[in-house]
Amino acid sequence: MRVRQAFYDQARFCDQLGSPFTALLCRVLADGLDGSSQIERDILEWPGDPSAFADSVPLRVAGALHDLVRAGRAGELAPLYPPHPMPNAAALLAAARGLLAQHSGFVREFLQFPPQTNEVGRSAALIAGWLEIASRTGLPLSLFEIGSSAGLNLIADRYAYRFGDVPWAPAEDSLPGSGQSFAGLTLRCGWKGRGPALDATLRVQSRRGCDRHPLHLADPAQRERLMAYVWADQPERLERLGAAIRAMLADPVSVETSDAADWIEAVVCPRAEPGVARVVFHSIVWSYLGRPAQERIAEHLARIGGASSAERPLAWLRLELAGKDEPAALRLTMWPGGAEELLARAHPHGAWIRWQDEGGGE
Repeated sequence: MRVRQAFYDQARFCDQLGSPFTALLCRVLADGLDGSSQIERDILEWPGDPSAFADSVPLRVAGALHDLVRAGRAGELAPLYPPHPMPNAAALLAAARGLLAQHSGFVREFLQFPPQTNEVGRSAALIAGWLEIASRTGLPLSLFEIGSSAGLNLIADRYAYRFGDVPWAPAEDSLPGSGQSFAGLTLRCGWKGRGPALDATLRVQSRRGCDRHPLHLADPAQRERLMAYVWADQPERLERLGAAIRAMLADPVSVETSDAADWIEAVVCPRAEPGVARVVFHSIVWSYLGRPAQERIAEHLARIGGASSAERPLAWLRLELAGKDEPAALRLTMWPGGAEELLARAHPHGAWIRWQDEGGGE
């Protein structure tokens, strides 16, 4: 029942986030998987927490099926997938179960990896936070991201944006390569409240990221796996992910393989270079870490922050889900001082941002 409930819950999330096809897929699998094949038993008897806030089993299964569709290996399931019209529920269930059994070895291997959308839309909220930090400190930024996946949000300053009706684009001299643009990727989001600090000079001096299972985009199979985790009926997300991948391949940033708490304790050290603002950030990662890792990271940052100064500030920026059925929250803690602020509420995929006013209202 835990696994079936995880599928029902994921279906509700998909409905809320504008993916009716993936919602239908999750519901028919919740209702129709009966354990008659070994791969179905593997799914239904998942040993860990199958929920969206832990192992995300429904998204692992949906990703495996989407990967097979994209690879042209899906047989009868392919004509039931977008961009074709919404399918009959019974036909979708029968085709999905048949494909799971036919490609059980591939699916079993796919299920071993946690879903990683590396959702590029979240860069809109993250860069608004970077601009806020740059405005307050007047310093270049040194970025440290945990849960980086393929690192696509580590290069948020290479994309262009439209915050409501207000555009922002990176300065040409800040882009890598000779005359290289932002790969034609403009991220658009609705905006409410005080606008982002667009007049701030955003300079990224260095960037590092880590992930337990980083995706290496030079490998076509890993690129495809990343694309497969995006919901099949959301072509705009697929298009912007493809553009972000091209931007990363043009000037790669490596993501280190490491546990988040171990990495933060190793790389965010007391001795900081003066004249640089260190920014630790993450997006939709925190709930997957577990309480011990969360406590280690928070305690380490508070300790390092306590030794910071105006010349060596430390910022902790995080875009994380605020609770069940609630939007994400963009929070900032800055040292010296260590006060936590709610900067904004945001759609988990970056469709809109609602910035807080100076008094903490919306």
